[in-house]
Amino acid sequence: MEDNTTVSPEYQKRFNEGYTIAKYMPELAQQLTEALKDRESNGFQDGRQQFLSEQVNDKRPAWLSGNRLAKAPQSPAKNKDRDIEPERD
Repeated sequence: MEDNTTVSPEYQKRFNEGYTIAKYMPELAQQLTEALKDRESNGFQDGRQQFLSEQVNDKRPAWLSGNRLAKAPQSPAKNKDRDIEPERD
């Protein structure tokens, strides 16, 4: 089933701005949301909320979520103590 609702270009612009700012500058997004809280239908707040809801749902480590730049945690070296001589009495 396809949803045929359309949104105004202004709302879509604000939604995208809210999402992007929440992603890269979360503190600023919080401040702007507080400043714009009086508006009834604010795309900025909705975009920020969408980003936050996606973050809550994605609890996987970055290296599992397809981010190739993140590295998997390294296991401790098995031969870590081989260079150290045991103490003798």
